[in-house]
Amino acid sequence: MKKLLLLLSIIFLTTSLSARQLYLSTSGSDANNGLSLQTAWLSPNYAFNALVAGDTLWVKGGTYTVNSTVKSKNAGTKTQPIKVLALKGEKPVFDCSSFRNYGSESSTYRGMDLRQSWWHVRGIKIYKAGHNGIIIAGENIIVEGCTIQECGHDGISIGAGSINALVINCDSYRNAEVAGKGENGDGFAAKEGSGTIFRVCRAWENCDDGWDVYGGSQPVLIDSCWSFGNGVNYWPDLIPDYQGDGNGFKLGGGGGVDGNAPNVVLHSFAFSNVSKGFDQNHNAWGVTCINCTGYNNNGMGNFAFQEVPAQGKHVMINNLSYAGTGQNIDSGSTETTNSWNLGLSFTNDMFESLNAADAKTDRDENYRLTDPKLISLFKLKNTNPAIDKGTVQTFIRLKPYYAIPYSAAKPDLGARELETGTWTFPTPDETQPEDTTGTNPGIRPSGIKQIIVNIATQFTINAGAQSTVWGPFRLASAESAVFDFQAVGSSSGAAIIEFSKDNNNWEQVGAQAKNGSTSWVTGKLIDLSADTAPWGPTIYIRFNNNSTKNVNIKNLIITGTIYTLSGIEIIDNDSPLIYLRYFNINGQEVSENTEGLLIQKSVFENGKVNIQKICRKNI
Repeated sequence: MKKLLLLLSIIFLTTSLSARQLYLSTSGSDANNGLSLQTAWLSPNYAFNALVAGDTLWVKGGTYTVNSTVKSKNAGTKTQPIKVLALKGEKPVFDCSSFRNYGSESSTYRGMDLRQSWWHVRGIKIYKAGHNGIIIAGENIIVEGCTIQECGHDGISIGAGSINALVINCDSYRNAEVAGKGENGDGFAAKEGSGTIFRVCRAWENCDDGWDVYGGSQPVLIDSCWSFGNGVNYWPDLIPDYQGDGNGFKLGGGGGVDGNAPNVVLHSFAFSNVSKGFDQNHNAWGVTCINCTGYNNNGMGNFAFQEVPAQGKHVMINNLSYAGTGQNIDSGSTETTNSWNLGLSFTNDMFESLNAADAKTDRDENYRLTDPKLISLFKLKNTNPAIDKGTVQTFIRLKPYYAIPYSAAKPDLGARELETGTWTFPTPDETQPEDTTGTNPGIRPSGIKQIIVNIATQFTINAGAQSTVWGPFRLASAESAVFDFQAVGSSSGAAIIEFSKDNNNWEQVGAQAKNGSTSWVTGKLIDLSADTAPWGPTIYIRFNNNSTKNVNIKNLIITGTIYTLSGIEIIDNDSPLIYLRYFNINGQEVSENTEGLLIQKSVFENGKVNIQKICRKNI
């Protein structure tokens, strides 16, 4: 077998060499250099504008007066993210109340705007912004340990352009839009973006919902979160004709199959909400709830998944429902060892605590929920019939390589496992692939998830014809295809996505894309993550229109995981790689397997182009 060697690599990259430690203090001055606490900056707006890749801004406690949106200006990178971190034990507050305009809320008045990639913000409180407390609309952004209070729209919102946002250990409460009569003002909103994860966050007393993913076309993971007391009108003088919904977790709505997604909620609590606890809200996809607790919610129940989804099934496993109006689940759902299926009955004295007010207890200095009052809340007593009634879960969609640990004989029901014996850590169904070279045919390699096809312009696929072929790609796994879709001159158009290892033999991957009218369907989503999808060093992709009518496609984005082959490293960049091309020293394009001195051209989604001179020899 021939082995490909990389003998020489001269890389021309534009990267930031900065790795500054900078400081922000209420006793500082923007005339300072910001390099120490003694010479700290004063204004959050000034500091955010000055930060570049590799910088860390340490923020001292105190109240900072903010008169306009604090915006990220420059992007970080994977190896040099930009960090804004509260000093240990300090509680900085960005006071935005100067532009909290009740009744005229506008996106102009957001508290913090994160639209640049690779930022990590930790420990900041946003108080009374006139719109979102924080909007996330860049790639690979982490918001950790932040608090959003009394803002004029959704507390933390995921915007268009967000990819792989992680919101962890954050609290968002008492948010309300007066102009919308309480219809807007969720704790957390994920109506756009992709790859979003919420973990160990709390939302309470928001005028609308705790979480709202209305219209989101990409699945969201909500893991170990709390949503309670939402939907109460705490603003009767400002909102006399109050219309807030008051759901704990609103998990869909709007747009049919194309405007919804198969969201997953795990280990989460919904209680004392004016309306439903866990709410399907017309999601056309099946929603998954595993080991969740619904308590004392009203409306249509603690768990309200009464509508048959157009795609998939609702999956309800190991959940606990007590008090309130119970649950309402579509009869075609997958229901496994839930308290209502088992006919379990509960009384208050079967729990260590049901004092909902304790749910607001402060986090510790690491932003965790460790206070004894929080740990006691909903904890099962040893007389509780939910103990050891669950089934072992070794596969959690959207949370790969994970199985739910449990104590004693079997898992308990609900979001809190009682420690009554030795812990068992089951082996996940999905295991991390060990091979990273692509040479082992039995194990999918690991790699970098990125956009592999990005075609904004419109193209037509004639009836019975195929599109341009994209590739080859070093594909470890496909993820998804999102595009706008139109049937041409007909009320019915269809196309499929096909993969090939040899650009000759093709097989369908994912569902058929259909459109029942000539209107454009925006954001059509095709899941390409099937375990049976072909993978390897030469994977080609195309559309195939096997219908009798032409179709149009535009704004096509296909994502996949690309791996390293034979020691050739993918160029690091803060934007997804679109493609690689190779040229000889005369400027003629050649194949990637050509021997000799070559020029490798890497083109990234953000328009950056990197040139790499390499020398190859096959031996």
